[in-house]
Amino acid sequence: MARLPRIVIPSYPHHVTQRGNRRSRVFFDEGDYALYFDLLSEAALKSETEIWSYCLMPNHVHLIAVPSDKDGLRETFADAHRRYTGYINARSRATGHLWQGRFGSVVMDEAHLFHAVRYVSLN
Repeated sequence: MARLPRIVIPSYPHHVTQRGNRRSRVFFDEGDYALYFDLLSEAALKSETEIWSYCLMPNHVHLIAVPSDKDGLRETFADAHRRYTGYINARSRATGHLWQGRFGSVVMDEAHLFHAVRYVSLN
């Protein structure tokens, strides 16, 4: 069965989540967090997606991202996650998926934005 298309509304904030494959760790030391954020920042800049808030946990990430067009989220996370996975796999001499499935994203209106930013910040 085909999966449902992702709902992306340009210029609206989206709560984005992504978990490690089998809920495994994706960040193994402090340098990994910094590298991931650098790769994410580069990808977001290239795809014109703003990152308003983020929380990087050992086995998952939460972000509030605002894409400028319908492909912004996909381009941002595909690029950042592909590059980060390549780095981790090369370093650990592993192959395969680091992330579990597609990233999740929920479009938010103003009423939900405050609560989502608070949740991400406190996570």
